Amino acid sequence: MNRRTALSLLGLGAASLAIGLKPLIAEASSAVWACWIGHSTVLLRLGSTWVLTDPVMFDAYGVNVLGMTLGPRRIVPPAITIDRIPRPDLVLLSHAHMDHMDRRTLTALADMYPGEIDVITATNTADVIRDLPWRALNEMDWGEHASLHGIELTALRVQHNGARMPGEPCRSAGYRRTGRSYNGYYINYDGRGLVFAGDTAYTTLFRDVKKPVHLAMMPIGAYGTCRDVHCTPEEALAMAEMMKAESVMPIHHSTFNQLEEPLTEPLERLRIVQSYSPELSVVATRQGQTFQV
Repeated sequence: MNRRTALSLLGLGAASLAIGLKPLIAEASSAVWACWIGHSTVLLRLGSTWVLTDPVMFDAYGVNVLGMTLGPRRIVPPAITIDRIPRPDLVLLSHAHMDHMDRRTLTALADMYPGEIDVITATNTADVIRDLPWRALNEMDWGEHASLHGIELTALRVQHNGARMPGEPCRSAGYRRTGRSYNGYYINYDGRGLVFAGDTAYTTLFRDVKKPVHLAMMPIGAYGTCRDVHCTPEEALAMAEMMKAESVMPIHHSTFNQLEEPLTEPLERLRIVQSYSPELSVVATRQGQTFQV
């Protein structure tokens, strides 16, 4: 599927993707504001603080070989280019998989703003980016809490795996002390609660998430043969309902070709099941769309 066909199927045109820094900031008038950039990358404004989740901002992710990235190619470009995005005060990383902890993007951000960005990541994953010039780089384990930039964070346990490369110890395989872990995050700012689920299969762990949840950022793509680590769109909404979320922002879809599912299928399935739960609002289904609490 070429880029033009993909954009047409998703109801996107070139104009809708040409979102610059100025209009993004102009729209962010609410104390809590979110913009889906693409895949699992969400730009959050919490008061005066900018937060970026799992940033993947280039045309491909994967292994760097002689200056070239060997891996899946992006079908839909990010809603804003990396050179026009506001400087993030905090980058939240859910786990070390290459489509969530993209070394190329993180290197570019650190080089653009040396010593100015805080990073939170999962247990036993900081080594991937420890050499970059961050302001601070810290790991959080499930259930741990942190407070910075006026934001309260809690690391959530999800149902996934964490090995970045084959053969690495992973927490899901029983390596509790040395294995790479994987997080979701509960974010609270001034009484507004948000959940960034990262990557997860269906789990009832979300029943224990702190309330309130005004916005749940839930993955809906790459299921198929990977149901043990990725949820379906129907399961994503079910987990949002467990949290009593008011709104859901679907992520992890319509950006890269993921497994065998058609590019538009996750969102189509989500819209079908959402029609049976009209009290649950689904927001920002296209790259560049925003939501305000």
